[in-house]
Amino acid sequence: MHYLVILFLLIIPANTCFAKNETLVIASSEGPPHMVRGSFHGIDLDIIQAILFKLGYSVKFEFPGLARGKHLVISHKYDAIAPIFWQQDEKGFYTSDPIVQYKPMVFSLKRNKLNPTSLRDLKGASIATFQGAPGYFGPEFTLLANTPKYQEMVDMSVLSDLLVKDRFDYVVLDKYIFYYYFRLKNHNRDTSIFTEHNLIPQVPASIGFHDKNLRENFNKELSFFYHSKAYFKIIERYIGMGLIE
Repeated sequence: MHYLVILFLLIIPANTCFAKNETLVIASSEGPPHMVRGSFHGIDLDIIQAILFKLGYSVKFEFPGLARGKHLVISHKYDAIAPIFWQQDEKGFYTSDPIVQYKPMVFSLKRNKLNPTSLRDLKGASIATFQGAPGYFGPEFTLLANTPKYQEMVDMSVLSDLLVKDRFDYVVLDKYIFYYYFRLKNHNRDTSIFTEHNLIPQVPASIGFHDKNLRENFNKELSFFYHSKAYFKIIERYIGMGLIE
């Protein structure tokens, strides 16, 4: 019997992942292309699923919204929530290393040859962004929101095409969201018509776990996966090729 056990272990590839037969339930809120309901779950959630699969877990995503999510994780009604933004660990809630960098970006049409070097340089220009943007981008951006040519859109999907039609001088939006909607019906659509003005700091997004050991194991696997081809393939699935630094 011992001989058979040893033989069994020898013939299994070293990288085989033994299934834990455990499904983790992760809370989220829909927001393409980062979080999506469907067979593909969005950039953030696909990355999380790939890493947890490597650790031997199955994953189930539910979408109760992010506002209640942390409390549901602490009470262990969910195993984790994503995305969240970094915060101190507390009992029943442990934040991972960043899984993806959100990239707030100022976009203009290349043919207009605009060259702002700070948000102050946008003063007097026509600006379109998403509803509630001043709450995310700081006091300098809030000043822009109090100008006549500033407009917030409920539907983020229209912003890239409004810029293409030259309805605004600038659009302010997360880079992945902007290109996701611009290329939603055609992943080969030409993005060279835009200029990206990197005037707003990136925001790291993470996952919050109920279990500290699971967070530690996740971080170890994330450190390898973050620079892998599989990681970038996930992003390309939603925005097409040629847009990842």
